[in-house]
Amino acid sequence: MILSVPPALPALHQALGLSYSAGGLLTSLPVLIMAAGAIPGAYLVSRVGARQAVTYGLALLAAGAALRGAVPSAAALFICTIALSLGIAVSQPAVPSLVQAWMPERIGRGIAIYTNGIFVGEVIAATVTLPLLINPLGWQGALAAWAVPVGIGLAFWLALTPATRPTHLTAAAWFPDWRSGRMLHLGLLMGTASIVYFGMNTWIPDTLEARHAHNLIPVTLGVLNFMQLPVSLLLALAADAMVGRRWPFLLAGLGSVVGVTGYILAPVETAPFWAGLAGAGASTAFILNLGLPALMSPSEVARTTGLMLTIGYGAAFFGPALGGFAWDWSGQFRFALLPMALGALAMVGLGATLPRLSVSRPGRPAESAVAP
Repeated sequence: MILSVPPALPALHQALGLSYSAGGLLTSLPVLIMAAGAIPGAYLVSRVGARQAVTYGLALLAAGAALRGAVPSAAALFICTIALSLGIAVSQPAVPSLVQAWMPERIGRGIAIYTNGIFVGEVIAATVTLPLLINPLGWQGALAAWAVPVGIGLAFWLALTPATRPTHLTAAAWFPDWRSGRMLHLGLLMGTASIVYFGMNTWIPDTLEARHAHNLIPVTLGVLNFMQLPVSLLLALAADAMVGRRWPFLLAGLGSVVGVTGYILAPVETAPFWAGLAGAGASTAFILNLGLPALMSPSEVARTTGLMLTIGYGAAFFGPALGGFAWDWSGQFRFALLPMALGALAMVGLGATLPRLSVSRPGRPAESAVAP
């Protein structure tokens, strides 16, 4: 859904007179909204229940998608983008709670299936929107068309999922404890994965252009994003044995370090390989991280997830911007990738120091430790 906008940007520039800075804001605004809306999403879960929070989020997402193609103005486009982004923001903190309730002994697999859906949706949105532009309604029809699958998904959601009860928690019980080292650890770990993935997506085109390798941009971006799919499929099978353990985060962090470093220093012809390695590492950490709140804080999953997503998406928004400032200051394109390299290194450190958890394995009692 979010990645349906970049393919339509040329048409939006022409039809609405959007500047390039406005186009950049339009593509990055959803990430900021998802960061700002994660904690309110946790509050909504506490008031109406996780299933109902997802219902509201899907309805808001469908309405925002439909309306952003209905009114041909830049202001309406931005307002509807904010609305659909809020729909995503209030839904995401509910998912780990639902996985905990519906699949208590398969938390890793449940999270992997969910994120696999996210990744498949990203790939479909990025690739299908361009053909959709060739219709009598142009960009309006292409963007509004995405309300259809969301509406169908909402109908199936209401028909097939069991109800959950709201917990009516006090503010102290749903608002994240910013002084909690365990909560901040999860948030920062999510932030490192986000900064690597979104930062590489942001800077691959410009850095390859600076290296006179414009022809490598499509394949490098394609490999970076495609690597999410095999990773998520593999984790759908193996995540139960990996979630809550340190070694997968160490492996993901090291893969990200090698991938970002190789992209910076290796010959430009090898850029797709290094980008794919970085994408695989970031995707692994992102998926496994979403399963940690149910293990680390079983009684406060929604608020832990809210804080984790706030920090994660905040890093995704501000990290690439810091890279831009570093490039402008130094005059060297490699400095734009410095935040991603530092984020990958931090992933290794945070994974190695992951707090002890109670890891429940199917058919076995909980193990009160994090195995290396």
